[in-house]
Amino acid sequence: MRGEVLLIGIVCAILLVVKAEGMYMIAPQGVSCSDACLAKGMNCNPHILTKNNSDIFRQLGVNCNADPAPWWAEDQPAYITLRSDPNYGKCLGFTNVPGGVQCGAKFPASSRLCRCDDPNTFSRVGTFGTGLSASYVDETERTLFTWVLPQDTFGVMTHFWLTAPRSISSETLIRYYVDGEQNASVSFLPPLACGSGFDDQTAPWGNEWFGKGAADGAWFTNFKIPFHRSIRVTYQRTLPGQSGGFYIMVRGSPYPTSQKTIHLGAGLDIPSTARLRVITTDKVVQPLSWVNLVDMPTGSGLMFMHTISVVSGTMNFLEGCYHAYTPYNQEFPGTVLSTGTEDYFDSAWYFNAGQFRFPVSGFTHLQTVNGQINWSAYRFHIMDP
Repeated sequence: MRGEVLLIGIVCAILLVVKAEGMYMIAPQGVSCSDACLAKGMNCNPHILTKNNSDIFRQLGVNCNADPAPWWAEDQPAYITLRSDPNYGKCLGFTNVPGGVQCGAKFPASSRLCRCDDPNTFSRVGTFGTGLSASYVDETERTLFTWVLPQDTFGVMTHFWLTAPRSISSETLIRYYVDGEQNASVSFLPPLACGSGFDDQTAPWGNEWFGKGAADGAWFTNFKIPFHRSIRVTYQRTLPGQSGGFYIMVRGSPYPTSQKTIHLGAGLDIPSTARLRVITTDKVVQPLSWVNLVDMPTGSGLMFMHTISVVSGTMNFLEGCYHAYTPYNQEFPGTVLSTGTEDYFDSAWYFNAGQFRFPVSGFTHLQTVNGQINWSAYRFHIMDP
């Protein structure tokens, strides 16, 4: 075991810099090229140039058995460094490499050959992002996309889209790690991010911020997620088991640091230094109890959007009222935002006109299952911040 760890440490320390093609490196065992490049403050370039031979592995100090079989797995080209793997000691997949490999792919036995670009030299683009097609999701957190910005820019993630078999979308947790943070400040289940609970498959519908474009999946958001150094986007199933038919895309754009605001819409601009944060409350609430949706005693900001998903034995929870306390120590009742739950979502009389999905608010689900009421709704606060 010590020899194996030492070998990996030596290999990872040897880098080849090719000015016309960025930098090549061997990633640590079981680590994706996205994460390996990010750890170096660089961006993964999916275009691996091997000239159909294993010379680049030798140039990186790897003494391996070159297997000339054509590329056949998403974690290739790679050096197999796990002793228990039948391909241990081999360099695989360096022949007929596709025009673009999957930067986020990884395999426990593989140390991937990665191409990393200096963000200040190679990564000046108008739009950045990636897509994953016909893949799978399981309980392992996997990196979809990373991006490191040039020094004179900040970035904004602008678009997210996901399609998966029915129910898998509501079991897939998406995380955005902003500027190297260890705990993702933005994490969500796609249907709830689109204001819909209980895997409601009503479609098609949408507005400028989110929607659903197909009978199964096709959840999308256009939420703006600012960052100033780097972004890492991951996906993970919250339940055991693997599901195929998984498709996902993310996109964003860079802006010069001289630009001091980000336009949200409806005539509202926010500072370019603003951060998006998702606050999730998942608890059992007793009748007549108070629930803090947002509790921020200091600072300033905007409550951008609110989704609520409720399981209850009765509809009495719709008698709950929303209150806002600005300033934080304002006396009760603060600012009364609604005289009943349905009022807050711009409806009345227990939503007696049925479901709706408006630009500002929506009533997205109502169903009784085993005597329990399942209900969800959303509201934006851009037009009334």
